[in-house]
Amino acid sequence: MTTKHNRRQWVDKKELYRIFKKGGRWTKLYTRIKFKICPLLAVEPHFPKSGTVVDLGCGNGLFAAILKLGSPTRQILGFDLDEKKIRVAHETFDPWTGLKFQTGNIVEMDYPEADVYSLIDVLYLMPIAAQDIIFKKCRAALKPGGVLIIKDMDVRPRWKYAWNMLQEILAVKIIGFTLGGKFHFRSREDYVKTLERIGFRVDVVALDKGYWYPHILYVCKKI
Repeated sequence: MTTKHNRRQWVDKKELYRIFKKGGRWTKLYTRIKFKICPLLAVEPHFPKSGTVVDLGCGNGLFAAILKLGSPTRQILGFDLDEKKIRVAHETFDPWTGLKFQTGNIVEMDYPEADVYSLIDVLYLMPIAAQDIIFKKCRAALKPGGVLIIKDMDVRPRWKYAWNMLQEILAVKIIGFTLGGKFHFRSREDYVKTLERIGFRVDVVALDKGYWYPHILYVCKKI
């Protein structure tokens, strides 16, 4: 089932700008660009207000911070392969309670038990087989009734998909801001079919209104 996003956003992006103010020129620039092109704040209300959240591919901790600001009772653990980004996350958030970061290969590492797993604009940099391994590991690590939340790009409408591909080529292959090589986007039909086969009930949320990019959210409850 596909629904439109209609949940109220509580986190103020100006607070995030203040937090990352001392993160260096590129970090500050990334944060401002990210909010202009991506509805990150619209993703947060789809998370439970409490419980343990594991954010896979957490980068410099931007989305983890959004989750923590949205509800301080959340306990959040972020993993990322990029040691430099994890170092930025440590330097920025070490004083915070209930917010931790570790370096890790999310395809190969062991997954801790959690109420929620999240993958925010991460999977397209991994082969389909690796994506499916991650889905299975998330389901095994989730508590009964737990939720896997995936934010990705759809392949429709085609003009938004083409525009997104152009931007990713610039960010990944030319600037080198994100680790990765080939892109592995998949359709919403493929996502839903795969996730249901693995053992999730999937709700698809369209997040692309007002953006040039085909943002889409999958809220997947373990069954």
